[in-house]
Amino acid sequence: MFKKFLSLLLAVMMVVSVMAVGVVTSNAATTDGFTPESSKIYFDVDGTGWTMGAKDKIAFYMAGGDFDTEANPTKPLAWGASKLIGTATANESGIFEIDPVAKLGYQFTPGVQYKIIFAQIIAPRNWGAQTCSLFFTTDCFGHVAYSDGTEMENDVDSTKKTKTVYWRDIDPEENGPVLAITSIGNVVGSCVEQGKTKYSLFVEFLSEAKVDFQNKTCYENAHKYKCEIDPSSAGYKSEQKLIDDIGAGLGLTKDDIKAAFEEDAVKTYFETAGISCAWSYDDSVLPAGSTPHTHTPGEAVRENEVPATCKAEGSYDEVVYCTECGEEISRETKTIDKLAHTPGEAVRENEVPATCKAEGSYDEVVYCTECNEELSRETKTIDKLAHTPGEAVRENEVPATCKAEGSYDEVVYCTECGDEISRTPKTIDKLAHTPGEPEQDMMAGYPATCTEDGLKVMVTRCTECGEELDRQDVTIKAEGHKLNFVPEVPATNIKDGMKAHYECENCDKLFADADGAEEVTAESLVIPAQFVRGDVNNDGVFDATDVTTLQRVLVEIEVPVYNELVADVTGDGEIDAVDVTLMQRVLAEMITWKDWDAKHQQPV
Repeated sequence: MFKKFLSLLLAVMMVVSVMAVGVVTSNAATTDGFTPESSKIYFDVDGTGWTMGAKDKIAFYMAGGDFDTEANPTKPLAWGASKLIGTATANESGIFEIDPVAKLGYQFTPGVQYKIIFAQIIAPRNWGAQTCSLFFTTDCFGHVAYSDGTEMENDVDSTKKTKTVYWRDIDPEENGPVLAITSIGNVVGSCVEQGKTKYSLFVEFLSEAKVDFQNKTCYENAHKYKCEIDPSSAGYKSEQKLIDDIGAGLGLTKDDIKAAFEEDAVKTYFETAGISCAWSYDDSVLPAGSTPHTHTPGEAVRENEVPATCKAEGSYDEVVYCTECGEEISRETKTIDKLAHTPGEAVRENEVPATCKAEGSYDEVVYCTECNEELSRETKTIDKLAHTPGEAVRENEVPATCKAEGSYDEVVYCTECGDEISRTPKTIDKLAHTPGEPEQDMMAGYPATCTEDGLKVMVTRCTECGEELDRQDVTIKAEGHKLNFVPEVPATNIKDGMKAHYECENCDKLFADADGAEEVTAESLVIPAQFVRGDVNNDGVFDATDVTTLQRVLVEIEVPVYNELVADVTGDGEIDAVDVTLMQRVLAEMITWKDWDAKHQQPV
């Protein structure tokens, strides 16, 4: 359970943001008697409202910026790493500190903006509540981060809440809570990421599937949540209001919104995703204002034209300029087809006269009257002179039988030269068959099932040659299901059970009722076991960590999680070294749970 909980936390904690803020009022604890060190980052937990035990700690998770790049190969530690846990300062029980360079080996580039999340670690190492994602640079070292206690919406998973955090004595517009549009279309945070603007954030929201620690679509996800839910529900928003509210949260005008929808990236994304937006400029309640300049393409003009001739293609550049600023928008080289040739009269060349024994031929050639280029050359055939046909004669005769037709060649020869003029294959009809009694074809048809009719095929053959003369389909009526009751097998802590059901002894199909009206699957009848067998650390899987956990329990060493209900894997009623040995043998594939149970006949 702990492992599943931790993975869920990771999915929602990686990228977080907070509501936009105006004037920040600090209610953080005083630092009297405490001098921050310029190499460390500090967090004051007192304003969060979290209940902190004497052994509880704070984790400092850092990411983003230029980490894991060619300029800065530093790889941040994964969420949940023990090194991320800070320590309490000497005189301030509510303030925790960490030296990310000395303790974690991190390298930071001055002026580059990174992100940090502060998470509550409940002793010994259970990750609890967290703050929003907060921007920081090296200028924030030696400063204290604190929370005003406000709960804010998580922009990755809007069902989650985080605590708002700021830097003491640092402008939140420069290094503050990350400005973002949440997964359901709310604007949160105060600080724009380096290299971005509020306008570019809105364009990204419309045009991208944001990949920032976790795959989450942007506009499409918010659209489905806000616009496609029940209109009577509290969370419903029309597309018009959804876009206007986001624009207002970012401080954009309706001209900015219009310009964003006309960006190529936005139009391409909407077309690819198969979505649309019904936002209207005229219906918008946002103020009007200047929009980023977009080119207005004029009529295409021709430049650098090379005329075509009848021997070669021509070319030109098709250029489009902006009618407002005159800037060249596009330039494409176009081809002009060669001019058509002017064909002259066809002439004969290379003529070979025909005879009575062979065809003649000639080349029919066409030349261009302008450039004299040969346009076409086609070999034509001159028919042979006609033969004088004689009387047809029979050759190669094969008599007909009851199994096969007969045949002969009907041949005509020329009386002048003796050449064969024609040879036509002729057919002699087969003799009539003698039909016998119908017999069943054992290789055809199919038997009846419980619910469907079967089929047998009756074949009549010739008694002389055995050839099939006729084939008839005969229906075999279905017999119906023969159901047997199978009683319920209850599930145990670590072994699946099976619901009561009926099984057909003919077709092996499973049914929920005695009449066979409701067919079910074996999977739907499974009664799941309470736990995974051998999963003593209760993380949902059985592996070597469970062996280690049970070994520690047996020697009375404290472990974070221990599920006693699944530790007795041998089923002998005792939890001891025999259970450890069996777990090791199963992991080594020396034996399976099924083989052990069959051999020892223990209920599990």
